Amino acid sequence: MLYWLAEGTQRFSDLQRLMPDVTHKMLTSTLRQLEAAGLVQRCVYPEVPPRVEYSLSDHGRTAQPVTDAVRLWGHQHLKHKATSDADHRSDDAVRIE
Repeated sequence: MLYWLAEGTQRFSDLQRLMPDVTHKMLTSTLRQLEAAGLVQRCVYPEVPPRVEYSLSDHGRTAQPVTDAVRLWGHQHLKHKATSDADHRSDDAVRIE
């Protein structure tokens, strides 16, 4: 979630769309925990219906190098996994022949 908030201010519905496998309850709970920890700011606009936006706090932005490193590792891991899976499929094809 910190990764998506590092991209900029997000509304709750935006975060739901970005993370479709996360339940409404879990998203709400996580945002509350991040806000309580001082990592996320919640801004409620007095409109009808109310508009609520979430963004990283100054303290939350200090975690950005960590989230960037994890994201980079994740991309590298997926490439490694794809290469490894392709190698295993090639090995299986050679054994079959």
